[in-house]
Amino acid sequence: MTTPPPGYGQPQPYGQPAAAPNNTLGLIAMILGIASIPLACCFGAGILFGAAGAVLGYMGKQNAAQGKATNGSQANVGFICGIIGAAISLLWFVGTMFLNLSVIPFS
Repeated sequence: MTTPPPGYGQPQPYGQPAAAPNNTLGLIAMILGIASIPLACCFGAGILFGAAGAVLGYMGKQNAAQGKATNGSQANVGFICGIIGAAISLLWFVGTMFLNLSVIPFS
């Protein structure tokens, strides 16, 4: 009987399987952040979607930094687009209010 070559010992027992990455926050942040930009002209929708995208994007970036998620770039896109969408929506709202008030004659 032949002996196995050195380096081949008894098989090691399997450990706990690695936890799957939780990429939900980054994906939802990206969807909401991107959707907030075209929804900026709808009163309130752009601000809500943008704020939600920015908050979820920030949380997704934290998860990616801790190693719990693998989609840090999606979370970053959601964060940036959420801020841009909320800012455009806020500017749209303020501009519309200013234009509506400036057209009304005060007599």
